[in-house]
Amino acid sequence: MTVMFRPYENSNDFSALRSLIMQKFADPKRRFYPSLGDLDYNRSFGGDPFFKNLTICERDDGTIIGAVWPGHYRILYCFTGPEFSHLEDEIFAWAEKKYCGTALEDRSGEEVYIWAYSKDLTRVKILSDRGYTQHTWYMYSGVIDLNSNIPEPRFPEGYTVRPIQDGDLSQKVIIMRGSAGLTAPTMDIYKRLMSSPTYKQELDLVVVTENNEVVGFANIWQDVQNNIAIIEPFGTVESHRRKGLATNLLYESMHRLKRLGISELYINHGGLWTLDSEPDDAMRVYSKVGFQEFGRMFVWCKPK
Repeated sequence: MTVMFRPYENSNDFSALRSLIMQKFADPKRRFYPSLGDLDYNRSFGGDPFFKNLTICERDDGTIIGAVWPGHYRILYCFTGPEFSHLEDEIFAWAEKKYCGTALEDRSGEEVYIWAYSKDLTRVKILSDRGYTQHTWYMYSGVIDLNSNIPEPRFPEGYTVRPIQDGDLSQKVIIMRGSAGLTAPTMDIYKRLMSSPTYKQELDLVVVTENNEVVGFANIWQDVQNNIAIIEPFGTVESHRRKGLATNLLYESMHRLKRLGISELYINHGGLWTLDSEPDDAMRVYSKVGFQEFGRMFVWCKPK
């Protein structure tokens, strides 16, 4: 079977990609990035350039089997439907010709970079067979069973949590710009995010002070078909940290999802550049509230 590659064309392509993600996420062992929320987030922040760089992968009969696109530092994101993961060998052969470029860091020559979960054994084998090696850069993914005993949120005096309101938008855009690891949004970007098919305003939570100052946020994306949700992005203003806001915002998110009948909540954390076992602040919070490691998505690299 031959894989064909073409540029993204229209909303029909986007709907087809969403359908593939839902099919893949039906298997709890294959809930690999991107989720529906991740795809909507990329679309919202990337805008037209994201679609311009998005390549549709399809069979010669026109069946869409997946997509590939470059992220930060030319690292490739790729996903395929559950029936087509074996075709990633052809996809990576194509990508090596299109995306090979100057090596990152201080290495000489040219390299190509692709993300892969350690638990994605099919992809790991394909990459290994093609001469890739695993880098130390990775993204953490955690999961919590919402049927477990979740503590009640107890916010410090003077802080409350609620769904975002129109008057909060400009504040949220500003504090997201100052949060580590997040691409700086604009009002247009955030309004585009709010128009995403997976977005629900009642699951766009903010922590506010008595003066209605926004000091924390959590975007929750619900995959109704698979009865799961993911938080992306999540954060608090630096000057209001170490007060328990992040911990209690996660508890609040979990309880809201439990009331909706959601069974599992996932969370991602990027910007992890080494295998140092010492967790950062975010990882300490995720561990404290009960997230278990679902997997690590590593960068794999191959020299030309």
